[in-house]
Amino acid sequence: MYRKGLATLPNVEALSPLVTRILAQNPGPKTLQGTNTYLVGRHPNVVLIDTGEQDCKKYSDLLQNVVTSSNLSVKSIIITHWHPDHLGGCHSVRSLLEENVNSENISLRLNSADRRNEEIPVYKFPHEYDEKIAPGQKIFPLHDNQILEVSADCTLKVVHTPGHTEDSISLHLLEENSLFSGDTILGGSSGDFTNYIQYRQSLTRLQELGADTVYPGHGQVEAGTVVNKYISHRAGRENQVLAALRAGEVQVSVAGLTDKVYENENLHPGLLQSARTIVGLILEKLEVDGSARRTEDGLWYATG
Repeated sequence: MYRKGLATLPNVEALSPLVTRILAQNPGPKTLQGTNTYLVGRHPNVVLIDTGEQDCKKYSDLLQNVVTSSNLSVKSIIITHWHPDHLGGCHSVRSLLEENVNSENISLRLNSADRRNEEIPVYKFPHEYDEKIAPGQKIFPLHDNQILEVSADCTLKVVHTPGHTEDSISLHLLEENSLFSGDTILGGSSGDFTNYIQYRQSLTRLQELGADTVYPGHGQVEAGTVVNKYISHRAGRENQVLAALRAGEVQVSVAGLTDKVYENENLHPGLLQSARTIVGLILEKLEVDGSARRTEDGLWYATG
């Protein structure tokens, strides 16, 4: 695997009576064992959370096999955020599922008001990149705290958790008190973000939910206490960045500071840019706090 200590995950695994995970067949430094997609609901009515990457036949074949062999009715698709390994497969997966629907002449709507010629609706928190990643796809907007009735005894609550991306959502499965965290929390690895302040706030919100189980966008299933570990890790990394800034040269670049912070972590080369982005975003937060300053040349120094 691309990171040490990652669990080996089967391509398809029933995780609970309401949840089946299907790996999207795209392992890599950022995707870990691959993007986790989930079929969620009480048989036969389910929803699909995330769709993997564009035109991945290996994933499509897996998904079709699970749906047909288990005689499932996929009512809708829910996307956790706009990244191509979650939204990119929307067109091909939707087409595949609609072929199954139309061949059986079954209507599989999450909401009867959205019925349009047996199309399977896609739901997502809106983002400006949606059309770029999934051109021509009709996407129904989700909103924070929205309740989605999936099937008997299966209810999802939308939780807007920006930080990884602006549109990132988590989904609280109320009957299990479990959480689909998208890429806000990963299994067996730390995550990245585009807005550090929002990300910390989202982690706090997830902590307050007190979920028993976390089904992440990548990696293994985690106990709900992983949220506490994430918060501690982020606080520790922030302290590490500030300590390195104070201990180093008077002024330092983001790249130079990243090398110091990660020097003992055997960082995979494919993750170096992500690490630099994380350090840069933490520095911006420290600047807001008054602990760091940036020069006109883009170098950083500690204020005390």
